[in-house]
Amino acid sequence: DTEWPMHKKATPYIGVVQEGETVLMPKGWWHYAASLEPSLTVMRNFYTERTKQEYIRRKDDGLENAVAQHVLKANARLKNQPDEVLKEIAHKTVLKMREGFKNRSGPHRWSPEPGGKPPAKSAASHSQ
Repeated sequence: DTEWPMHKKATPYIGVVQEGETVLMPKGWWHYAASLEPSLTVMRNFYTERTKQEYIRRKDDGLENAVAQHVLKANARLKNQPDEVLKEIAHKTVLKMREGFKNRSGPHRWSPEPGGKPPAKSAASHSQ
């Protein structure tokens, strides 16, 4: 109730989507979907130049939370620090990481293949 005080005043919208129909929702709208029969559902968040900064901000927020909760809290010297302190350290860490990516020159060492696996090494790379 304290995190989302207006949720009790929210108006739910209910609809049934038929085969071939599409539902588009504005960014940030919470939703719940249930299938009335076995089906295949495809969900897509669109990434464009217009949404790039929002996408990066959301990814950075998630990374900051992971660093604060799973890396910094595991550090014996930091585990008793208040969450606000850990979040600030994590925020600065992510900013430094992002700056490092911007300043890096040359091609990436590898680009992920479908499925996130690095490309197979060629015979030439084994002989060096």
